[in-house]
Amino acid sequence: MVIGYDRSPHSEAAMEYAVEQARVRGVPLHVVHAWQTPVFSPQATAYNTLLVDVYREESGAVAESVERWREKHPDVEITCETVSGHPVSVLAAEGATADLVVVGSRGYGGLVSAVLGSVSHGVLHHVTCPVAVVRPR
Repeated sequence: MVIGYDRSPHSEAAMEYAVEQARVRGVPLHVVHAWQTPVFSPQATAYNTLLVDVYREESGAVAESVERWREKHPDVEITCETVSGHPVSVLAAEGATADLVVVGSRGYGGLVSAVLGSVSHGVLHHVTCPVAVVRPR
């Protein structure tokens, strides 16, 4: 089982659902955090070090959050990975071998979703296994 996770409130709700589903199914949970590298001009080489620092900081924060979930749920095997790429592409690749992909939803609809894009919408259209879209209460 795979979950797309970014530490946001909607992602926390999805994590709660994913942990429970992993427990009930008796399967490990693989937490994936997709991180998109900003695009800079080739002349902006000074930003390379900054990007590495930001990536490490973000990866560490995600790992720390996931560790809290492991502590709360020691009966569920939880692995964590930070990947560079668009969340939809990353989750579609991960979903190729998963029995379920879980994502959160901000609940945007209509124009906002069309303008900003929607990871949950993209996952629904590109992942080949079952998908659970979870919204916070």
